[in-house]
Amino acid sequence: MNKRQDPFQRTNDENNIPTPPDIYDALRVAEPRKRNRRWEKEHNSRKVVYRGVDPKLALRVKKIAGEFEVPAGEVARFLLEYGMRAYNEGNLDLITYPNPNRMRFTLFPVDEPPQRANLPYKPRKTRRKKSIGASWKVITTWRNFSPELKGEISDLASEAGLDVPVGELVTALLRFSLTAYELGLLVFQPVKVVTVQQLEIGDEA
Repeated sequence: MNKRQDPFQRTNDENNIPTPPDIYDALRVAEPRKRNRRWEKEHNSRKVVYRGVDPKLALRVKKIAGEFEVPAGEVARFLLEYGMRAYNEGNLDLITYPNPNRMRFTLFPVDEPPQRANLPYKPRKTRRKKSIGASWKVITTWRNFSPELKGEISDLASEAGLDVPVGELVTALLRFSLTAYELGLLVFQPVKVVTVQQLEIGDEA
C-alpha cells in the first residue's frame, strides 16, 4: 500500500519553480525621439545678439517694423546695410576717441561732438551729460541677418578696424540711417514674400 503523501510537504520540483518576471520589466519603453534641429542650425547663423545698442533706437526699429508689418530684424538689417554702405563710400565719418574707462576706443565720449556725415542738413550741436556706456547692459537680438553683414560689422568694430565695442558701432550706424530715413533720403519698399511649407521625413521612433 502506497504511503499517503502529505499535501503540505513541498517537493523538489516545487522548490525549483522560477520566479515570474516583474511586470514593469516586461513593459516596452519607447526610445527617446531625436529632434531634427536642421532648421534651427540653419537659421541660427542669421541671428545676431548685440550688447550696448541704444535701446531708444532699437524701439524705433521695432516701431517702423510694426508700421510696415515686417520683422524688426529686416528693418535693422536694412538700416545697418545703408549705414555701412555710406561709411564705405565716404559719406559717413566714424571718429574714434580714447576711452579712459576701457582699453578700447569709443565713438561716444562724454562730451560728444557731432558725427560728420555728408547729409544735406546741419547737425545740431549737443553736449551729452551721460555717456552711452550706461546702456551697456542692454542686449538686443535680431534675426534675418546675412552672415556677410554680420562679418562686416564685426570686422569694422574689431581691433584691426575701429577698435570700438560692436554695440557702439551698431548704434552709430542706426543713428545715421534713421536720420536719413526721417529726412526721406532712405525709403523702405516692403516686398510681399510667399512662403511654402514642405514636409520632411523625420527620424523613426
